[in-house]
Formats: sequence, structure tokens, C-alpha cells
Amino acid sequence: MKISIIQGDLTKVKADAIVNSANTYLVRGSGVDGAIHNAAGSKLQDELNEIKRIRYPKGLPVGEAVKTNAYNLPSKIIIHTLGPRYYSEDINLLRNCYINSLKVAEDNNCKSIAFPSIGTRAHGVPIEKAVEIVKDVFKDYKSDIIEEVIFVLFDKNDLGIYEREIKSI
Repeated sequence: MKISIIQGDLTKVKADAIVNSANTYLVRGSGVDGAIHNAAGSKLQDELNEIKRIRYPKGLPVGEAVKTNAYNLPSKIIIHTLGPRYYSEDINLLRNCYINSLKVAEDNNCKSIAFPSIGTRAHGVPIEKAVEIVKDVFKDYKSDIIEEVIFVLFDKNDLGIYEREIKSI
């Protein structure tokens, strides 16, 4: 499996699946979530409202992952996951975000998946702690379906940390 690390705009990445760092209410938020909603178009929120109504009336649980269509994005699907808040929730639930997102991608026969750095902005997870969890998940990860994982980072500092830490996988 190929692992790539790039700095850029997740909404422009050509991967079968992109992962959204969503909020519990599955509504347009800030950061990567807002960018994905803006680029995908209004039908995304319509689909999320229906998912929330049927499956998650109390909100998306931390670590869960759910898929939607990608609408106006170049990917096939969007996988929405909710990372833990650093100061109030178990940081190890971040592992579930990655594992459950990978499972959704496999279940949908995605050959490539692109991740942001989940939880490191709005939820306050230090990038160094987040990348340790990412390393732990991906060092043992094997898939007969997923051929490429792309980490799409927002800034140069995060990019450097991912490049330094992930190359040891």
C-alpha cells in the first residue's frame, strides 16, 4: 500500500474517498468540514440531515464513520468521522476514526482514501499526539482493497511532522 503526504486542499484530491473531520450534528462547520460542504454543494447537507434523522438522532458518536455521496467533489464518497475533543474525551478514540473510516472505504471498494489530520484544529489534539496514533494504526494496517492512503495537511508545520513521523511506517 502506498502512503502519500501532501500539503493542499482536500476537496481537490482525486481519491475514491475523502474523510471529513465532522461535528456531532453532521452540519456544516468550519475548517475542512466547511470546505467540504462548500465544494460538495447543498445536496450533501440534505443527505446528512437524513442520515442524522434515521441513524444518529442524538448525534454522530466520537470515532464513528458514516459515508455520503461526494456530489460536486472529484471523489466517489465522503466519509464523515467525529474526532475526540482533546481536553474532555479519550484521545484514543481518534484511533477509531481512522479504523472505522478505512472500514467504510473498504466496504465501498475504494482503492484510495485521503485523510485530513483529524481533530488537530477545532478539537485541540496536538499534532504530535495525532500522528503517533496515525502511525500506530497504519503500521499494522493491511488491505486487499485500499491501494493508496493520502494524508492531506493544511500547513507546512503539520506536513513536516507527518513526513518525519510517517516515513518510519
